[in-house]
Amino acid sequence: MSVTGRVTDYDRVAARFDARYALYPYDGVRDTLQHFLGDASSVLEVGCGTGHWLAVAHEGRRAPSPCGMDPSAAMLAQAAARGAKASAERPHLVRARAEDLPWRDATFDRIFCVNALHHFSDRARFFAEARRVLKPGGGLLTIGKDPHTEHDDWWVYRYFEETRAIDCDRFARVRTLRGELALAGFAWTESLEADHIEVVTPASEALASGVVDPRFTSQLTVLSEEEFSRGAERLRAANEAAGGELQLVADFRLYATIGWIGG
Repeated sequence: MSVTGRVTDYDRVAARFDARYALYPYDGVRDTLQHFLGDASSVLEVGCGTGHWLAVAHEGRRAPSPCGMDPSAAMLAQAAARGAKASAERPHLVRARAEDLPWRDATFDRIFCVNALHHFSDRARFFAEARRVLKPGGGLLTIGKDPHTEHDDWWVYRYFEETRAIDCDRFARVRTLRGELALAGFAWTESLEADHIEVVTPASEALASGVVDPRFTSQLTVLSEEEFSRGAERLRAANEAAGGELQLVADFRLYATIGWIGG
């Protein structure tokens, strides 16, 4: 199976998708997102998934609930259930593709996507669409990994060997994203380190709790059954060799890239 063209089936993983938020804090992502949104009155999340970041975007805000968009019906069902439990004002959810945003020109003050951009089939088209539906003075925020820096020490990369090459194919370099935003018509762009995740988890606990599971993260979901089984066996063998005391390290960075439209 080639690296190019691997696609995550989010309908299949929706039920367990939020497990990551119990394992990794993402405090930096939260702060970066809330700072970016400021007092914006109209907000859209593209690739909203289960609605985790929609809820964060709505915290402490008097503005209307943000809109959320995702191509997965199962993920949107999770987002709708979350919104119904959290507030009487349910989020406005739309099933659509990032490359064809179903809104009129100049609809939103802010658009954001967290750990989603690498799943879009055509970044340039999405950036153009985001530019179209943003109001003058509006901004687009994307947050995601940049595996090309080779700074990350992540157990997923260490034991599931195919995943690093897959991510290098799916994730663009941050400087590439800034250039693509400029080509899409954004007046200026910027980037920063949004979060540095540093978590150590006992391998035995991860194996028992279902963290070592194809549904835990898209890096594992896109593997073939054979590739996942091979990596899981490699991890189990390492844990046995360490007397059941192996520690799984997650030490990786998430980067924010922002494009702004002139007022």
